[in-house]
Amino acid sequence: MKWRKLGRVYCANNENEFMVTGGRAPVPLFVGGDCFKIFFSSYDSLGRGRIFSLLLDLKPDFKVLEILDSPVIDIGDTGRYDDNGIIPSCILNCGDKQYLYLSGFSVKNKVIFDSAAGLAVSEDAGASFCKFSGPVLDRSVDDPCFATSPFVLFDKGLFKMWHVSCMRWGKDSENRLKHFYNIRYKESKDPVYWPIKSSIAIDFANDFEYAIARPSVIVEAPDNYKMWYCFREQQNIDTYRIGYAASTDGREWERRDHEAGIDVSATGWDSEMICYPYVFEHKGQKYMLYNGNGYGRTGFGLAVLEEDS
Repeated sequence: MKWRKLGRVYCANNENEFMVTGGRAPVPLFVGGDCFKIFFSSYDSLGRGRIFSLLLDLKPDFKVLEILDSPVIDIGDTGRYDDNGIIPSCILNCGDKQYLYLSGFSVKNKVIFDSAAGLAVSEDAGASFCKFSGPVLDRSVDDPCFATSPFVLFDKGLFKMWHVSCMRWGKDSENRLKHFYNIRYKESKDPVYWPIKSSIAIDFANDFEYAIARPSVIVEAPDNYKMWYCFREQQNIDTYRIGYAASTDGREWERRDHEAGIDVSATGWDSEMICYPYVFEHKGQKYMLYNGNGYGRTGFGLAVLEEDS
């Protein structure tokens, strides 16, 4: 497959005290016509993310119609799973409700950060949300260090989740802490309550990799699942790249990273890394929202699929 980059959509630039920089982990919600509401996280001066939204018209050439500069979802109270920042993870239409899954961050005394996944629910097409105070996904027997960044679909009568799971913390050659996480899978009959048990969906390809993140899944037929994600590092590359995998059941996956069809640019905001993809469909066309340099600190862009596999 081949993706054509359409350009950067948005990056905060000191709009206010909460929107100092960035546009991390964009998530699209269709609102009618060719328009999508995009939820994303921007950072304050302390590096804490809050969730904002903008209105994006895809056609004929993409155009930002409106930006809301007050948080749609704020960080949690002291002691909550998201008291040091929050980013969107995915959104699921479920009847007349929209379920926005979140990744929250807190600070620990021995590791760099802790993360868990939360949930906020809207009953007005994403105009406002009510956030659960606690996480719906957290560390457990199969996810010992942290569990976060879920992507959820309703498929074959079940809610299916692919999420990031941190298996251990180690140290690099310079004695700095290093997290090792891959992508795991679980399923439930309920969008809020999830079983502890999970299984590996996308594992490390070699001894160089230590981080596989932000799954995005499309089901094109009962036996045709496609996933995009990001991974790091490689023998000569220490930043994120976007990968691709295929599956016949959503549980067992074949990595085909060479078919991802998108890479860093020669110059500019996404020249050092590309990460956190979110693939969605509109009028028979696939689009990808993604981040570039600095894990979203340079904002997010949009690409369109020109050739499919």
